[in-house]
Amino acid sequence: MFWGGPRKKGKLEGRRSGRKIDFREQIGVYVLYDEGRHPIYVGQAGQGNARLFTRLRDHTRDRFVQRWHYFSWFGLLSVNESSGNLTGWDDKSKRVSGTIGSMLNEIEGVLIAATEPPFNKQGAKFRGIARYRQVPYSKPENLSQKQLRQMLTKIDKKLDRISRKR
Repeated sequence: MFWGGPRKKGKLEGRRSGRKIDFREQIGVYVLYDEGRHPIYVGQAGQGNARLFTRLRDHTRDRFVQRWHYFSWFGLLSVNESSGNLTGWDDKSKRVSGTIGSMLNEIEGVLIAATEPPFNKQGAKFRGIARYRQVPYSKPENLSQKQLRQMLTKIDKKLDRISRKR
């Protein structure tokens, strides 16, 4: 997660099968967790203009600042496999249908996945769901020019070795 900066868009990227997808504009529900991974807040993204990235960023500036360290989200927009863009269900007035049983399975699945209750033996019964892992963002270190040159030299040597093997 990268919150962005002057003239830099933030990033909320997920990865599946080696492919990165930008989930900033996702709609759905999310859970904020404290340092011990206990849920402290449940919210939704997509009502009005506040998408997932905006809602999470808002919580870095509101009463939850310094209280949450982790989050999970469950999105409604699917990923188009060919373009990698979010698609579908973006019309909040669109009606969806299903059986009571399938809706109960989905709600139960979200609750189990979000809270990981210790006495639940079975996992979530999601159907047609793709799971993405968050791409970690690490802040660049403040390196001296000398340290940077040393790192670049090591990289150059490794690249030379790789190119010689081919």
